[in-house]
Amino acid sequence: MRLNENSPIPLYYQLENIIREKIERGEYKSGDKIPSERQFSEEINLSRMTIRKAISNLVQEGILERRRGQGTFVSEKKLDTFPGLIGFNEHIEMKGMKPSSKVLEHKIFLATYEIAKRLGIEEGDRVILTARLRLADNEPIGYEKSYVPYHICPELLDIDLSKGSIYKTLSKAGYKPTIANQEVEAILSDEEMAELLGGSVDQPILRNTRVTYSSTTPVEFSLNFYRGDNYSIHTTLSI
Repeated sequence: MRLNENSPIPLYYQLENIIREKIERGEYKSGDKIPSERQFSEEINLSRMTIRKAISNLVQEGILERRRGQGTFVSEKKLDTFPGLIGFNEHIEMKGMKPSSKVLEHKIFLATYEIAKRLGIEEGDRVILTARLRLADNEPIGYEKSYVPYHICPELLDIDLSKGSIYKTLSKAGYKPTIANQEVEAILSDEEMAELLGGSVDQPILRNTRVTYSSTTPVEFSLNFYRGDNYSIHTTLSI
């Protein structure tokens, strides 16, 4: 690791670029701890203030993250948006990761007032409840609870949803998802979420509440919980 003291490029920025290159080449992998300021200082004979500035800039960009009492690590991969109407598996594959699911519940459920209101059905009507733990590269990143009106797609009960897709099954039944309304809010993980998704109690969780429609017909109401350290939300703004 060498810096050019005669270059017009500031030394802290040279160090930033070296760290970036090491991450891109895979020398520092996602989740790896990088050398401490002291170790960098001994290796490249650079002031700790300059090293701290380089690392701080990379932390601000989200490339590195500091963990109290542990050191500085390469940030874990983040998914830059929530799964859309293409479904979770397709979404994760598009990100270059391997999707998998673990079905925790798959059964007939009688709609509560809130579920019925969201789906435009009567309270007490039958819905198909599916609860799944979602994984990417075998790491849990989400927990999803889905409610589908039984009368529009009873065959959903016969699908192995550890591999199959709710949206694809709805499409085959003539109810292709076309639009969804969703609300995203940050909450704190409780004991159940911490056990399902890993992490600790009071860790930030993103809750996505969604109603999906086929044209104007509500076909699914879902509650989706994602680890805050796995997802970021990107938006495009214009005037």
